[in-house]
Amino acid sequence: MNNYFVPEPNSTAQQQQDPQIAALEKRGNCKNYTLKTLADCVRQDLPLRVSVSSATKKEDYVVYNCTVSSVTTKNAWGVSYRYSEFLAFRNKVGELWTCQEKDCCGSCEAIRDVMAAFFPKKRPAVMSTWSGVVSDRKTKLENVLVHLLRCVLLPGSAMKCFHARQYLAKNLFEFLGVKHEADQRSLLQVFVDNRQPGIKKSATTTDLSMLEHQSNMKKSSTTPNLSSLATSTDDSTNVEQCMICLDDVDLDTSHEIGVSGNSPIVLQCKHAFHRECIFEWLLFQSQCPTCRAQVGPPAVTNYCRPKNQVQWWLGDFKEDPLTSAHK
Repeated sequence: MNNYFVPEPNSTAQQQQDPQIAALEKRGNCKNYTLKTLADCVRQDLPLRVSVSSATKKEDYVVYNCTVSSVTTKNAWGVSYRYSEFLAFRNKVGELWTCQEKDCCGSCEAIRDVMAAFFPKKRPAVMSTWSGVVSDRKTKLENVLVHLLRCVLLPGSAMKCFHARQYLAKNLFEFLGVKHEADQRSLLQVFVDNRQPGIKKSATTTDLSMLEHQSNMKKSSTTPNLSSLATSTDDSTNVEQCMICLDDVDLDTSHEIGVSGNSPIVLQCKHAFHRECIFEWLLFQSQCPTCRAQVGPPAVTNYCRPKNQVQWWLGDFKEDPLTSAHK
C-alpha cells in the first residue's frame, strides 16, 4: 500500500448525499446485520482465513493460538498471544489505527463500536483460566480478528478513510504475522492480479516478492526522469495515463524483473493503472476510476450499524473472485 491520498470522485457531493444511507434505501441486493448476526456473517469471501484454534493454559494465564492461512498462496502459519496482548492490540485499533474525526469518510467509529461489542471482557486473574471463560474468549477474539480482516480485505467503507488505510491494515497484518505481499492482497487485488497476462494463477509469494523491497519507493521520485525522456513514435502505443496519479503507465513489461508498484494493471474494461494506485483504490471501490465499469463479479452489499455510523462491504459474490481466470 502506498502513502498517496487517493481521492474519491465527487466526494463533496457524496458526503452531502450520505451515500451509505441512500444506498441502504435504494439497493435491493443488500443484507443488514445486527451485532448478533454479524458474528455469523459468511467468511468464505476473505482471501485470508483466521481462527483461534486452541488455547494453552499456563499457571496463571492462557495463551490463545491463532491459525492463519492464505486461500491464494496456500501459505499457513500460526501466532499466539495472551489476552493482555489482544487487549493492547484492541486499544491501539481504537486509539491509533482508526481516526477520531467526527466527519470520517470511512467507518472508523463503526469499527470501534464493533470491537467494543465483540471483545471479551476483562476478568479477575483467578477466572482467566476457567474453561468457560477460555471458550468464550476464543470465540469472541476470533470474531474480532475476522471482522478486522473483513474491513481491510473486502471492498467497503472502512478503507475509505485514509488514516485507516495507512495504519489499520499494516498493523493488523503485523499482528497476524502476514509477512508476504502476496498474502496481504485484498479480494479485488487478487481478482485483478489473476487476470493479468504476466501473472500466473494465484500469484505466489515469489512472484510478488519484489513488492516488499520496493514498497517504500514513491512514484514521484521517478517522475522527473520519466518526463525528461523523449517517447518514440513506436513506443507511444505502449504508454497510457494512470487516471489516479496522472503519471504515464508503461505497458511494456519486457524490461521488468518481477512485479513493482509501477507495474501496469489492465482492468477488464481495458483501462490501465499503476499497480500501486489501483490496488489502493480497490480497497474501497469496486468500479474502474475512469469508466465506472464493475471490477469483480456481482455481489451483495452488506450493512451493519453498531451504533451511529453505518459500515458496508461487498460479499456473497455470484462467482468466486479468488478463482484464477487462467486455466
